Amino acid sequence: MDHGNLKKGICLGILSGIVWGWVSILVNYITGIFPFEESLLREVITFSFGGAVFGMVIGGFMSLIGDRLPFKSLLPNAIFISMAVWLVLRMGGLLLSYNNPARFHPDAAQTLQGFMLAIVLGLILTTFWNIGKKRDS
Repeated sequence: MDHGNLKKGICLGILSGIVWGWVSILVNYITGIFPFEESLLREVITFSFGGAVFGMVIGGFMSLIGDRLPFKSLLPNAIFISMAVWLVLRMGGLLLSYNNPARFHPDAAQTLQGFMLAIVLGLILTTFWNIGKKRDS
């Protein structure tokens, strides 16, 4: 295993995830699908941290299994991994809804927005990955 590549993937994933968190706030502000629960500053901090964690996982998986996926190009691999991780998280949300339906309830609009934002994370990660490739060469 190439630890330098894993480190690069995690770092690029964190950066991508932070940007994704900000994009998510903007998209949510426009759509109004998820109600904001705190002040804008607190939401920026929360979405940045959550996005960094989500991006770190996606970037790590890209480094570890990206070359073994069926797609030849970086973009569909990044989108595939991002959507797969999001789907696992969504299934976890469904399990929570069975345990506490008053607090956690499936919402089609939120599901669709989350799905689209998972695709956006794949696009952002691909952009930063390609910039990193140019800097390495």
